[in-house]
Amino acid sequence: MPNGGPDNCSTCGFNRRNGGVWRNHAPDESQMPFCQIRGVPVLNDHWTYCENWHTRRPEPAGPIYSSGIYDEHYRRIPWHGAVAPEFVSSGRCSECGEAIHDGIVIPVVEGAPLGFCSNLHYLEWWKRQHQGEDAPMSRDILES
Repeated sequence: MPNGGPDNCSTCGFNRRNGGVWRNHAPDESQMPFCQIRGVPVLNDHWTYCENWHTRRPEPAGPIYSSGIYDEHYRRIPWHGAVAPEFVSSGRCSECGEAIHDGIVIPVVEGAPLGFCSNLHYLEWWKRQHQGEDAPMSRDILES
């Protein structure tokens, strides 16, 4: 099992390299990881997730998730649409202004990337950007 848990994109039947086979033990390594139902490349597929792995329905359900900053355990944070959160070792948090030592960053089209010092601050920003959307795989962050 990959370190990211058993329900990640590397074991998903919707990942093109798995050819529709769930937990494929012989994926087509000549293919790049690619989510066929969302039409996006998934470069870090062992640490990327979505609810469709569990439902196995071909209609996208909720956002794509990455493993966030390690906080007592790995927590899942939603992507910003088709943009995966990235990790940084320095910067300033866009939410609270504090220095970032191990944080999250989201690249933006026009301007400097947005940085976050914690999974919680990223998720608070994400919820404002995605009003009306839910990120159930991230609920434990809000409950901590």
